[in-house]
Amino acid sequence: MRSDSIINWKNLGKNDPYYGVLSEEKYKMERLSPEIVNEFFKTGESFVSDTGRRIQKLFDVNIKDLSILDFGCGVGRLAIPFAKASEKQVCGIDVSPDIIDRAIDHQRALEVKNLIFKTYDGSNLADIGMFDCINSYIVFQHIEPANGMALLSQLLQKLRVGGIMQVQLTHGHRLPPLTYLNFYLRTKFYPYNLIYSSLKNRKWGAEATMQMNHYNTKALFNLFSEYTDQVHVEFTDHGGHLGAFYLFRKNKERHG
Repeated sequence: MRSDSIINWKNLGKNDPYYGVLSEEKYKMERLSPEIVNEFFKTGESFVSDTGRRIQKLFDVNIKDLSILDFGCGVGRLAIPFAKASEKQVCGIDVSPDIIDRAIDHQRALEVKNLIFKTYDGSNLADIGMFDCINSYIVFQHIEPANGMALLSQLLQKLRVGGIMQVQLTHGHRLPPLTYLNFYLRTKFYPYNLIYSSLKNRKWGAEATMQMNHYNTKALFNLFSEYTDQVHVEFTDHGGHLGAFYLFRKNKERHG
């Protein structure tokens, strides 16, 4: 019995949408305050500022001139500051209707006009439009690689020629073997997580979990090479899960 990433994320979207994005105890629903929500969105503003500088340095492009898609947008932590930074249309897309409803509430409260939020079914991105820039951060790691690679391929087709892709993916870990085994079993096998959570919390019930999936780097570069001749890589480490940012300009269309 493997936990399904879409079901997991929809559950988090309904019950703990901020913690589902940044897994720190202060972002759990029962601990949220206006100040903590503001702090949550400040992290997104910092990320977008860093992205703007990175794109300017690598590609000599100003982020204000880009239409942007934020794939796996959650409650709008990145999509909202992207819309503030860009003078073009920005779109945030997520598989959870509950989380999109919350993102729209934040958008309205902040009166951000050049931003739309959409849901998708977890596999089909046919109707999302075309963009100058596509971003996805700490998203694909929670999607099973077979589905993630198919989604990534679709996203690359939604990027205009000359457009910029920034995507972060995980490829391994440096966790102690028993720590990783416990994590793996909790995220992949519901009965194990139910028993573990019940013993830990001294009450019956399974804690929400998110998979941390590892992508084959050779397969990634094979896919990227169909759209670009050069990829910039910056390594990431999230709690012992190892990955990288991949940034490139799309300079050709896929053949076949």
